[in-house]
Amino acid sequence: MKRTLVTILIVLAFSAAQLLWADHEESYGELDIFDLILGIIENPDPIPQVHWVPLDVDPNSPDAREAGERFDGRPAFEFDRVTEDPFLTWAYDVGTDHDIAFNTWKKNDWNKKIEFVTSSTADEVDPRLYVDSHNHLYVTWWEDDSGSRIMLAKRSGRRWDMSINIGTGRRPSVAMWQGDLVVAYERDNALGQEIVFARSSMGGPFVPEVVAVTTRTARLDPIVHVRAGVMWIDWKEADNVIAYSAYHNGVWKMPMAKAWTDPSWLGELTVRHTIELQLTN
Repeated sequence: MKRTLVTILIVLAFSAAQLLWADHEESYGELDIFDLILGIIENPDPIPQVHWVPLDVDPNSPDAREAGERFDGRPAFEFDRVTEDPFLTWAYDVGTDHDIAFNTWKKNDWNKKIEFVTSSTADEVDPRLYVDSHNHLYVTWWEDDSGSRIMLAKRSGRRWDMSINIGTGRRPSVAMWQGDLVVAYERDNALGQEIVFARSSMGGPFVPEVVAVTTRTARLDPIVHVRAGVMWIDWKEADNVIAYSAYHNGVWKMPMAKAWTDPSWLGELTVRHTIELQLTN
């Protein structure tokens, strides 16, 4: 029964994400339905021999990892613009830290050989993908250590370019806005944390600006979205509030808030989707 349920959930995940993709043909970058569904499935089909723990489990607790099994981070998906096949990235547990892993779907299965974007001794976690109009892949992540560096790498063809450091913070997401790469992430400040937006014009350095400040000390999980000619960032302002700010005429507007009464992954997804509909319709 459990195996059947897992299969059904994966099929539903693909179907839902493809529907979202069909509704927003100009937008690629973060279809979170995959992250959220697969993140709570134990031993999902796409990554054999991986042990998944529920999203509400503390990864630092002694019992979060069972003997002989890896504790990988949750996956993030995107789609090939030509074939519509999915790409997958996640933080792969190598024992002493995590490396950023990548895989592609071919025909009816994932490639048996996993690619590694990184292989350093830093603890590299929370990757997110973006596919641009030329079908180039971008992945961004952060290093969970004292340096807390935000990193970005581009994949052209079958090779990953050398990763670059674009700032200091946590939990980045990446997209493309008017031909420029843009990244949103969270970082500490004197009051608590702040939402940072960084933009790279014409391949130049990323220039950061603060979008919002919050007293929240828990994770914010900011996501930058581009839909129907609109760009916005949403994040967890509180345990019961998702905040968001839209970009208009070169300026980030005053943050607004939406009630987040259902703390489950589905509740979070529903609120973020409600914000999207409000901004793009």
